[in-house]
Amino acid sequence: MKNTFLIFCVLYILSSLNGMSQVDSVPIRKHNPKTASWLALIPGAGQIYNKKYWKLPIVYGGLGATGYCIYYYQDLTSTYRKEHVARLNKDSVNFNIDLANESDNTVESRRNSYRRNMEICVAACAIVYALSIVDACVDAHLFYYDVSDNLSMAIRPKLNYNPVSRAATPSLALIVKF
Repeated sequence: MKNTFLIFCVLYILSSLNGMSQVDSVPIRKHNPKTASWLALIPGAGQIYNKKYWKLPIVYGGLGATGYCIYYYQDLTSTYRKEHVARLNKDSVNFNIDLANESDNTVESRRNSYRRNMEICVAACAIVYALSIVDACVDAHLFYYDVSDNLSMAIRPKLNYNPVSRAATPSLALIVKF
């Protein structure tokens, strides 16, 4: 794992270096959505590439929360599965004393419920992971999008004066600056 990560980092650095030929005196480096998407395969790396550091706690929080839920429900599923198998096999040695007061139907029902919850958490983890990749790609596409103060839109009241009828009519004016 460590060698794979090291190789990935070296290849990324080598691929980002400019060629040795002199084509232009001012190098133009575009923010590449494909690079952001590939880097986003490592959770949070795409957000770091896009310089959106505030999104890292969201990505890691989502993956951490769903990962914990997977662990929690897997543990409960395993406990109830072992109890269910022990009861089916009439194996009194492997009975769980904490579950002695529960009926066979309750043990089976809870095992199925916890397994379903674990599978839902696995799907949620996959969705959070996929959304972090999509977010990195979209952010890279919109990296140079201008959202400065010069862009604005406002609706203001206005009085229109008609010189022929010598009357003023109230209206709304849509003002767009760009």
